[in-house]
Amino acid sequence: MSTKLQHIQNLRQIFQHSVESVRPAQLLSEANQYALRPQLNEDGRRLSIQIQGKTLDITHKHCHVVGFGKAVLGMAVQLEKSLDKRLKSGVLSIPFGTRKQFCDVPEMQLPTNSVIEVIEGAHNNQPDERALEAARRIKTLAASMTENDILFVLISGGGSALLPLPRTPLTLLEKMQLVRHLANCGASIDEMNVVRIALSDIKGGRLAVAGRNAFAIISFVISDIVSNPVDLIASGPTCALTAKRCTAKEVLEKYEMWSDLPERIRALVVQPEAQELCEPGRNNSIYVVGDNRIATAKAMQEALQYGYNACIVSTTIGKEVQQLVKQYTDFLQSICNFRKGVLDESELKQHFSYDARIFQHFLKTLRMCERTQNPLLLIFAGEPTVKVTGSGLGGRNQELALRMALTLHENADFKNFVFLSAGTDGIDGPTPAAGAIGCDLVISEFLNDSSKNLNDVLKFLKNNDSYNFYKNLGNGEYHVITGHTGTNVMDLQFLLMA
Repeated sequence: MSTKLQHIQNLRQIFQHSVESVRPAQLLSEANQYALRPQLNEDGRRLSIQIQGKTLDITHKHCHVVGFGKAVLGMAVQLEKSLDKRLKSGVLSIPFGTRKQFCDVPEMQLPTNSVIEVIEGAHNNQPDERALEAARRIKTLAASMTENDILFVLISGGGSALLPLPRTPLTLLEKMQLVRHLANCGASIDEMNVVRIALSDIKGGRLAVAGRNAFAIISFVISDIVSNPVDLIASGPTCALTAKRCTAKEVLEKYEMWSDLPERIRALVVQPEAQELCEPGRNNSIYVVGDNRIATAKAMQEALQYGYNACIVSTTIGKEVQQLVKQYTDFLQSICNFRKGVLDESELKQHFSYDARIFQHFLKTLRMCERTQNPLLLIFAGEPTVKVTGSGLGGRNQELALRMALTLHENADFKNFVFLSAGTDGIDGPTPAAGAIGCDLVISEFLNDSSKNLNDVLKFLKNNDSYNFYKNLGNGEYHVITGHTGTNVMDLQFLLMA
């Protein structure tokens, strides 16, 4: 196996271990300060559980659970295992095919006598009638809570599509088309969720409002949004939007969609429900149990096993993919020029367009590479966006990888570099791939067919058809395919400078 192919294999393994580090069984555990198995107090009369050092008395309380997202099945398994007979009922909305994907994974198996009803829907991450029915049942269960009940709410990425409950008179199809148009325009996840909230009867804190009679509502969140804004993750069903955010109308105007909307939809956007109806009650607690910082820390740890000197450059990547490629390219060129002596340390710092506090660690890692002659691994995480203008099949990770492959092929300084971009949920857009590899080999192998040239690569990009590019290249050897992972903390990108 060539050195470059070995590096590709190593990056795949690092990605896999990073994903495993953010599986629900690892996150919602005693080791992570979630001691959810009821314990008797010193007097032997009262039962309590521990959540991040806080004690919750559950004596004489009935526990219930609702959940929605790509990572909630594993969390529900942990919760039911811990609470046992204290858990009385539950409803989960999870992606279609999840249980089949994990049929042989014990930590993803609910007991045969589980009190939790599981509904699979949102095929290809698109809301559907199954997800709509799940949302109705979830809200109904929340509304049935009393002072004797505790409601656990499990939330993760993908929750927006799995919890669709449009406000009357909006239909599910209308809402889907509107959000899909926003995504194709390159809107960020934050912007799309602001619009989803304005048009929802369950998001933006409305689920917590429905359950306000409960003794306590406790949300466990696995974050799939940069900086962990709990009011936007899965569109914040247990947390009202903060006042500082842009409005749904402003988002729709930004992407020139407002004037084309029917009047009845515009009325929903500009005349939301009274604020007091969307404010969760005092008994509402939200805990972020996992995010991409855990995954990137694991990537750092794993990189050492392969002899790489690694640096986490950013966990808040969020640009449009073409802008991101330019940023990565400029950064790589500045490193190459620094190594050649063309740039000094202060000039290199000027090209470092990330958190300034990270620069010294990055520089230390770069110096370590000079001393050890070991490869440099740059670790990024976040959630880029992509503007869809073509009719092809792909996702942001595959398109980013293909654009990076083209860049690495065209620059002589970058010939030995390898790039990986993949979603930790295992799904990139409406495709079965998590992401792809970008390196000189990708383009070289494509061009081995004498009937093809670089213009053909550009045609795939123009048509947003990165999935079919990778699928038809060799035996799909440059695709990253994992299937549903059971978790979701956005995307990981690894840039190896060998």
